[in-house]
Amino acid sequence: MERDKDRKEVYADLELSRLALPRRVYSVSHIEYAIDRIQWLYKHRNLIKGLKFVDEPPVLRFFIGKLEALDNWGQDLVEAFKKEMGDR
Repeated sequence: MERDKDRKEVYADLELSRLALPRRVYSVSHIEYAIDRIQWLYKHRNLIKGLKFVDEPPVLRFFIGKLEALDNWGQDLVEAFKKEMGDR
């Protein structure tokens, strides 16, 4: 989240994501489906290239900034999914 004095990214040593689910809303099958999709994404993580800011406000950039995919990797991910799962 930080930038150095030259406005360049300062990368974290470790990046984590939190997945929070309200327990009274979803059934076990919902959770199992989410786990299956997350495992599939992890297996295909080499296809995911990242995002870059195209509009970066000075405050709360991660909440209201606009991002764009690098190298059109989203389409590559869709094609891999269709190849394995078919058109669903």
